[in-house]
Amino acid sequence: MRLEACLYLFLLSSARIDASFRRAVFSAFRVHRSQQSSLKDSLIETSPLLTLRGGSTRAAKDDVHAYRLQQQLYLQSRSLQLRQALIQRGLDALQHQVSDETTAQVSDWDCALATREHPKSCLYSFDAEPGSKVVAPIDTNQWITLSALNRLRRTDPTKVEPLWHSKFAILKTWFHSDSPYSLYTHLNPIGTLLTFLLDAPIFLAAVVVLTATTGFLVTLPVWEKFLQIFLTHPLLWAQWPQWGRFVHAALPLKLLLGQMAWKGFATVFGNVYGRVRDALIEWECQIWEDCIPLTILEDNEESMDESVDESLDDEEEDDEDW
Repeated sequence: MRLEACLYLFLLSSARIDASFRRAVFSAFRVHRSQQSSLKDSLIETSPLLTLRGGSTRAAKDDVHAYRLQQQLYLQSRSLQLRQALIQRGLDALQHQVSDETTAQVSDWDCALATREHPKSCLYSFDAEPGSKVVAPIDTNQWITLSALNRLRRTDPTKVEPLWHSKFAILKTWFHSDSPYSLYTHLNPIGTLLTFLLDAPIFLAAVVVLTATTGFLVTLPVWEKFLQIFLTHPLLWAQWPQWGRFVHAALPLKLLLGQMAWKGFATVFGNVYGRVRDALIEWECQIWEDCIPLTILEDNEESMDESVDESLDDEEEDDEDW
């Protein structure tokens, strides 16, 4: 194409070439272009690969749209058939969470003491420690230590009910003040206050801040003395060329330093809050161990059985003597 264009410009610019020769060359160019265009059209009509170059036609777009619509209808019908099969088996995927909530049973609790003579298995730690209290839904043998249960529901409450395969609504019945089977009714005033603080993290954080502020105000003279010694120390002002540049820094740099200081303070406060909460949880577990009553007294039953057997033996001996 570039060669043809150059020849065309040369013929137009050359004045020595005869006009008849120029017309003959132009007619030859026209015939050559018409042959090339006809050959290209024939190739496009015969070859399916060349028809896709430069974009698809209207018919191809309609075919693709119809194919996608058909596949979508097939997918919807397939999912409908699968759902009907699940419904017939009682396993509706869309109602799975609701069915789990409705099948959770409200159950009372039993409390027993794990001893060496009467060991108890634990769902959380295999075997309960001797001398620790264990609880379980009433009329079951699925025991768990009271301390482990309370610690687990404070750290990760989503793992409490799956210990019983989500058959019992443990959190809504045992650890709710409005439930008739609530364990809160057996706590002393200190345990009730401690439970309230752990149930409300905002109040616990406020108590931590208030305690830290009170301690700071009580020891304020000591902090003032330390601050006075620090600000008047010679070593501090000897390093003025190094840290003085931050005093006269621009406002964005001061805002960045303030943000970094706030993040450090928030990290320290989070660590203090976590340690205080862990200590309160351990204290709450000890209070629960002391306050929750035993509903199954296996040692007393054995002692009563032994006393009854001894009395029966004495009566038999008296009858023989008589």
